[in-house]
Amino acid sequence: MAKKIATVKTAKKSKVKLATKEVAKVASPTTTKKPVAKSKPSKASKPKVRSETIKSWYDYPELYEMGFLKETPKESLFMGDVFKKYVPFPVKRVLELGCGSGRLICDMAKRGYAMTGLDLNPTALEYCKKKLKKEKSTGELVVGDMTNFSFDEPFDAAINAINTFRHLETEEAALAHLNCVAKHLKPGGVFVLSLHLLPPDGDLWGTERWAAKDGDKTVYYALTVVETSMKTRLEKLRISMLVKEKEGSFRLSDHITLRIYTAKQLKSLLAKATQFKLIGVHDFWCDIESVQKLNGEAIDTVLILQRV
Repeated sequence: MAKKIATVKTAKKSKVKLATKEVAKVASPTTTKKPVAKSKPSKASKPKVRSETIKSWYDYPELYEMGFLKETPKESLFMGDVFKKYVPFPVKRVLELGCGSGRLICDMAKRGYAMTGLDLNPTALEYCKKKLKKEKSTGELVVGDMTNFSFDEPFDAAINAINTFRHLETEEAALAHLNCVAKHLKPGGVFVLSLHLLPPDGDLWGTERWAAKDGDKTVYYALTVVETSMKTRLEKLRISMLVKEKEGSFRLSDHITLRIYTAKQLKSLLAKATQFKLIGVHDFWCDIESVQKLNGEAIDTVLILQRV
């Protein structure tokens, strides 16, 4: 059963400060009968970057979402295009599963949708609540498990954004999620599910890097596959965030585990979710006119599942 999150007062943002070494001043040269060569100023020693292994990078919602905010408006507009193209009635009530910091919740709320967000992490939801209040928007935020939740009224549409679905490590959990979402959708409503599939060449290894800047703060992200098993269909990834601010720099790192899917394995799973019908496939370019196929060539996949 989902649990509503308590309202909290807005708190001041805290910043992690790094103690830097003071640069010693060079004494002025003294004068004697014989000129003494001036001493060269010593170079300032670089401040050390504090590194910390954290419990979860989702506990740092502001830093986490900075890496995705640039694409958020495009994703929201794409959702609107999906609703117009695939849903036979006006979409008003939308549920996002695993909403995290609420970047889509906040953006879509500003566009007039009645948004409900569900997530296991209360810290991320508190952050989202403060953003909604600041932007004078509204939304229902609920602490809950996306494999087992309950709401009184059905939704017109539901969203599970990039790879959140892959946090469900077993087929039983994945199927429970699909069935629970279907239970909460109106007939004809859609579930927009986006995830990375196994590349056609089967290469699971590598590092993805990107950066984001907001005022005086810059965050450098690195996502590296450190362990993978085709037998268990699980991959372990290390996420690293190097944060640079005026006060100094610090690095946070975490590990996450995701389930691996090929197009064939995903099709097999969807066949068991009998309350859904696959009616559209797109990719992460968020172009409603660019229609894809769920086959061995698909990688960055956005599925449009309709409640039958």
